[in-house]
Amino acid sequence: MDSTVVVAAMGFASTLLGVWLAAYWQRRSNREIRILDAKVRVYGDCATAMYDYERATYNRVKTRLESPADPGREELRQEAYRCNARVRSAIGQAAILSSSDSLQAELDSVRQAVGDLNKVESIRDLKFGHERVYDVLAGALARARSDLKV
Repeated sequence: MDSTVVVAAMGFASTLLGVWLAAYWQRRSNREIRILDAKVRVYGDCATAMYDYERATYNRVKTRLESPADPGREELRQEAYRCNARVRSAIGQAAILSSSDSLQAELDSVRQAVGDLNKVESIRDLKFGHERVYDVLAGALARARSDLKV
């Protein structure tokens, strides 16, 4: 009878251990899926904000270069400022979720490259800066994609 009780206790313990391990791995898997979903959403929002900021800044600078007396310049300036604030927020959120130490710096370098468009003095320089922004953004998005690989 003693061996029967020991075998039953071992069976009960192994069943409990199996249930606990299954629940543990399921919770861990669910957590990883939620983190991946959050990264995809935040990185997508960050990319959208970057493109919007670049578009708003490009429009602002192009208007300044082509028609300095345009009364709509203030509205374009305000839109660029709002977009810059959204980009800063998106970069912060991406930095919180990212496992990459350099992603925040790369995203911030894109934001700085967009800000540098304000310093151009000709349409030709603006177009060159526009292409440079897209090159820097492509590198940052590649880093974000590599961070999504599990």
